[in-house]
Amino acid sequence: MDFSFLFALYQGGSGFAATADDCAGYANTIGNPDFPVFADGEEKIKSATPMTQNVHPEMCALSPALEILYCTSGHGGYESTLDAIREHAASN
Repeated sequence: MDFSFLFALYQGGSGFAATADDCAGYANTIGNPDFPVFADGEEKIKSATPMTQNVHPEMCALSPALEILYCTSGHGGYESTLDAIREHAASN
């Protein structure tokens, strides 16, 4: 299965809104991944999804058309998120 990831930071290490420098530092810390790390200091992604920032981590699976397939929070949620992606891919 071929799918892409993106990662969004809402806050930098300073506690203020994330910046491009925060993203570069985070990407470096996690080993320069092959997916983009975005700054969403204005919380545009949060306002477009059911994410609350009350529980971490939070994630949503999006279709290639950017439709929300599934959202979850807490550790281990990636398994059900990947299941939602697989189900969507199988139905298309």
